[in-house]
Amino acid sequence: MSKIVLLSCTKSKLDHSSPAQDLYSASPMFKKTLEYGKSLNPNKMFILSAKHHLVPLDKKLDPYDATLKDMGKDAKDKWGEVVLQQMKTNGLDVNKDQFIFLTGSEYMKPLLKYIPENNIQNPMEGKRMGERLQWLNSQIKNIKEIFTKIKNLIYEIITK
Repeated sequence: MSKIVLLSCTKSKLDHSSPAQDLYSASPMFKKTLEYGKSLNPNKMFILSAKHHLVPLDKKLDPYDATLKDMGKDAKDKWGEVVLQQMKTNGLDVNKDQFIFLTGSEYMKPLLKYIPENNIQNPMEGKRMGERLQWLNSQIKNIKEIFTKIKNLIYEIITK
């Protein structure tokens, strides 16, 4: 079983071609979800893009203007089918892997019928945008504090 972190694309983007993880870096929310997602030490991490579907962090993309919020139900369903196929192509197994959604509900809903409920984690469920940023900031702060304590403990052990 692999741990897979899924982030969502954002409206704010750089104005030039960039690797996906950089393209969306104009968004404070994306920066925080990326930082938190990496701290979870996943086996793989992807961005869910309205235009490009399932995107590896290092895939170079041109700026675009698309969102699932503007799509009708049929288009969202088709988007979910394409993402599912890309998951399979990338070696993900919806029946065995653990999927951590650091996304809004619009990017999660089209995939729920494909991934068993017990393989889904949605730690930001029910939180609004401001609450998500606040939650992410507190999680990142806690992780940094833990790493500092571990680093100090290791230093103490080594210097004794």
